[in-house]
Amino acid sequence: MVSLYAEKLLNIICNDSLEEKLVCMFKKYGVSGYTILTARGEGPSGHFSDMSGFDANIVVKVILPESRMQVILESIERKIKKGHHLTVYISDVQVITPDKFEKTIR
Repeated sequence: MVSLYAEKLLNIICNDSLEEKLVCMFKKYGVSGYTILTARGEGPSGHFSDMSGFDANIVVKVILPESRMQVILESIERKIKKGHHLTVYISDVQVITPDKFEKTIR
């Protein structure tokens, strides 16, 4: 049987203009990797689509240990308090390669 290891999946939905800031934040806090997807949909601030090429939304996905989550969330909260619109949700996930998510903070 394959061993599974508990981790957290951080999902951030935001405007693509924040991509560079988020990537810099991840590097600052030693995140080992992330996935960014184009997103479209509708919510309280209206309908978003990448049809125009402007103001597209993205979904950023990061898997990391729970012990590393707080510092990332504090940084995201500071961005929200500065007026950036981000939707953040966290899920419990299980992985078979936990060492991929254990990069050390520089």
